[in-house]
Amino acid sequence: MTRKLLASGTAVLALVAAGCGGDESSSSPTEKWANSFCTAITTWKDSLTSVTEQFSSPSSLTSETLTDAANDAKSSTDTFVDELRALGPPETESGEAVKSSIDELSNTVESEVAKIESTAESVSGLADLPSAITSITTSISAMSSALSSTVQTAESADVDGELRTALEDTPACADISS
Repeated sequence: MTRKLLASGTAVLALVAAGCGGDESSSSPTEKWANSFCTAITTWKDSLTSVTEQFSSPSSLTSETLTDAANDAKSSTDTFVDELRALGPPETESGEAVKSSIDELSNTVESEVAKIESTAESVSGLADLPSAITSITTSISAMSSALSSTVQTAESADVDGELRTALEDTPACADISS
């Protein structure tokens, strides 16, 4: 049950970012931006998936392993946020609107991972685990929703279609554009 709850939250993230990632170089600055954006998403998603796989057996779930997983999630999220912020705005007419949405995503994932960390630290025994797993799953779902919203904002704010086209045409972004 515990593994299923953790896996379900990560599955939501995986559906949003499935197939995103790659190392092909792009020619335009917008395609390069889209490639970096999608690669950051993939790396983060893969890291969170790895964290939840630590709980392949409910018997392996302890307050210590939960705290370790929360620390791993924080580390990967910190890297993800750093990568997003380093992107800056895409070189499009809607670049600042997209950057604003990415800043909101960064703030949301930082806030949610802090909740995950706090929840994990508050677990003192097996009796606390079910509510902790529920709280962590809720945070993962909130991060997934924020990511989906950011991708939608990037596409809809792009009045000239440059970014939408880059997200659709860049191999690293194959499955994240709507």
